Amino acid sequence: MSVVIVGCGGGAAATSAGNQLTVDTGFVVTGNAESAGGATWAFRGTVDGVAYDLTGVLFKPAGSGPFPAVVLSHGSDGSAAFLSSLLAPTMVQWGMVCIAVNYTHATGVPIGAPGTATDIGASQANVLRVHMTHELLRRLGYVDMSRVAHHGHSLGAYLGVAAIAAYPNDFRVASHTGGGVRPTAIVIGPAPTVTQAAAVRIPYQAHHGDADSEVPLAYDQRLDSVLTAVHVDHQLIVYPGADHLAVRSSPTTLARIHDWYQLHGMF
Repeated sequence: MSVVIVGCGGGAAATSAGNQLTVDTGFVVTGNAESAGGATWAFRGTVDGVAYDLTGVLFKPAGSGPFPAVVLSHGSDGSAAFLSSLLAPTMVQWGMVCIAVNYTHATGVPIGAPGTATDIGASQANVLRVHMTHELLRRLGYVDMSRVAHHGHSLGAYLGVAAIAAYPNDFRVASHTGGGVRPTAIVIGPAPTVTQAAAVRIPYQAHHGDADSEVPLAYDQRLDSVLTAVHVDHQLIVYPGADHLAVRSSPTTLARIHDWYQLHGMF
């Protein structure tokens, strides 16, 4: 097992969930990211006044790069490690670095900071986590920061739209499964708003099963309409008879994501 400390955090201490004081340790990668099981990572530090206590997983192709990369965002009843176990083996074969962080809606792992367990989906706390994870890619030294994508599932798909709206220069292209935009009648919720979706400016591909009982297909149809209105290159691919989980890691879905990324200069 190897431990690599990459960069450092700013400030002397960070406050994690539960109000426990944690000494800043910077960005620490433990294990071999080129192995089949990948590596784990942690970041504890204060950046721009925000105290972070983050954990996640990291996978990379063999070699020194520079490689394209993707930030993977998990849904509810999931974690960084679980979603990555479904997607990273294939995406690494494409030549991509895969990094994932645990969000406030993670299960089976400490949720860290910022945010609490009530700040699920496209919350400001999770948006900050996405952006910080993107910034941590810079510290690895083998990622081409002009070729970074975002991919999310369910609550992670919601989060992707909100993060891209908030940080429009972080990503080159994006994709998701089982997500979309909430109706305007729903004032508060884990899904992003129409206003947030209208701020998306990068190519976006969405995948949704028409038998999805967790996230209505109408959510992605609403996103499709918004992206059409703002003239953003996008695709909505509907899978007849597929439920919420069937689309998440199917070979057909992954092949279409690969082609979308390739079309938009990731490879």
